[in-house]
Amino acid sequence: MTRCCLPLLLLSVFAVSHAILQGTVDVKRLQGILEEGVKSKDISTLYYSLKGLKKLNAKIPDVCNVIQSTKYDIKNIEQIFHLTNAAELSGCQNSLKPDVLSAPTQVLDKKDATIPDLYHAVYSLKALGKGSVYDKEDSLKNLIQLLKKDDSPANYGYVFALCEHIGCTAWTATHAESALLAADETDGRSLHFDGGLPVTSLVLSTIIRTYKSLGKPSPLSTEQRYKFGAYLLSRRSVTSPRGAALLLEAASDLAGDQPTPISIVFKDKKFITSDSDSIEFSVTDLIGRPIPNLKPDEVIAQSGTRLADDVVVLSKQPLTQKSNEPTTFILNLSKIKSQHGLYKISLSAGTKSANFNIAVLGEIQVSSIEVGIGDVDGTTSPKVTTVTYPNKLSEKLQADHLQKVTLKFTVRDKWNKPVVVQQAFVRIAPANAPYEAIYVAEPDAAGTYKVELNVGAMSAHLQHSGGAHELSVMLGDSAVAAPLAWTLADLVLNFARDNAVGEPVKTTRSPYRGPLPEIAHEFRSAEARPSRLVSDVFALACGAPLLLLLLLWARLGLNFSLFPPLPLPALTALLFHVALGGSLALYGMLWLQLTMFETLRYLLPLGAVTFLSGHRLLRGLVRDKASR
Repeated sequence: MTRCCLPLLLLSVFAVSHAILQGTVDVKRLQGILEEGVKSKDISTLYYSLKGLKKLNAKIPDVCNVIQSTKYDIKNIEQIFHLTNAAELSGCQNSLKPDVLSAPTQVLDKKDATIPDLYHAVYSLKALGKGSVYDKEDSLKNLIQLLKKDDSPANYGYVFALCEHIGCTAWTATHAESALLAADETDGRSLHFDGGLPVTSLVLSTIIRTYKSLGKPSPLSTEQRYKFGAYLLSRRSVTSPRGAALLLEAASDLAGDQPTPISIVFKDKKFITSDSDSIEFSVTDLIGRPIPNLKPDEVIAQSGTRLADDVVVLSKQPLTQKSNEPTTFILNLSKIKSQHGLYKISLSAGTKSANFNIAVLGEIQVSSIEVGIGDVDGTTSPKVTTVTYPNKLSEKLQADHLQKVTLKFTVRDKWNKPVVVQQAFVRIAPANAPYEAIYVAEPDAAGTYKVELNVGAMSAHLQHSGGAHELSVMLGDSAVAAPLAWTLADLVLNFARDNAVGEPVKTTRSPYRGPLPEIAHEFRSAEARPSRLVSDVFALACGAPLLLLLLLWARLGLNFSLFPPLPLPALTALLFHVALGGSLALYGMLWLQLTMFETLRYLLPLGAVTFLSGHRLLRGLVRDKASR
């Protein structure tokens, strides 16, 4: 039997409810990114790597030599922040030079310091053991005034973090809810702050930590928890140490805030077969830990529905908690393992629920196939030969262009029940040729597949090549554990052509198998340009009217009799003509050098001058004419 190349479609999980998250943050993968980042010589990468490992309570390597040899800009407060805090996280404060104090001190002395700079300065001093230099009362007033100028979510996050240090957490508690309302919603499924993961992590973490220190419940609603969790899951593919540290901080704090968002995912496979009748689900928080206060009997399959006909196949079936694995729950589906197809299972954990799609994969078999050779017009009864699976006929079947090949078979499952599959094909192809003919087999009302193949009609599909061909049947279905491919006979075809049997007719049609010839794209060559002489003559012809005008003015003279004689009107008239000439010159520069936007920038003030001076000039001419 040949291996079938038909793809088997397996449905992936999807949720129709936002009450349960569909995934977890891969902590092990993020830890690997952080451990790799510790080897970096970049101080920013090193700081975020140490911060993430500290959050995981992982081992902090010795990086004092790296911190001591790091080159930094003494005026860059963000670099000083990364350096000092990396030293604090790794216990390497003694490796720092005394000049790191100057940058944060200068920031605190500045009157126009921004909120991010103040945050970096205060926490740099805190890392150096000098965190009490920022006065609570005056600093909070200053921060409030700065927030009035720029109340972005990022600035609120920095202020919340500063309040954690200087002791104004009560102010954070009164402004946290309004800050949360500034979150942006995406497709009604997730929430995040403007600025992406860094700002979302900062605001969420500071709010949750503040309320925990005050002993108060978090201001996050259940819907907000799940929507923020959904956003963090959408960012779980981060690859940088900075992204890994920020994601871990936000996910850990959100998972530790009760009631924690619940996540249910398939632990392994998403289907059952006749040999395996159960599916394992993982019920955890956002970072893969067990759910506190969730009893095992609260994880229930509320219902199971077959998608083909909406028949309910199970109801209120509890899942079994796997021994020694508190996060793994097993759903036994032995009742429906003989009914292959696609099912929708509604799972609930506590008061939250979501729907999952699973597949019950069956086994298909074809005990025998009836192969018949007969006349196309039906004047004689076809000669029928029965082939049993998985055998192949020892004798070769013969058919010419006046005959047809018929096949008849029934597909059955493991329990010998007739089934209809999604894909049923009959393939005819030479043994070693790059072309083939594939035909679709359709079932009748009784589920029996019948195929009639006109030998004369298939000639064009086989490049008019007579001789021996393989006759195969291929069956597949998205709810079948393994597809079936069966070569049941050799079929010798005679297309009544002049060419010898087995030799294909020469044709320009290329075989569809294998790579196609490379397409070489060639741009159209540039059109031939006229000679320099022709271009110069054309340019002179275009400028001839202007040249003629100048010659006539030189011969006839210019009439300045109507030009205003008084100083102020004369100045207005002169200004109008100069502005108008400047506008015309500007159009010329547009063709030669300027872009459209540069031309508009110069034309706007020039046009305004032309309009005002022209209006005043015309008004004066009308007044002079009326007085005569």
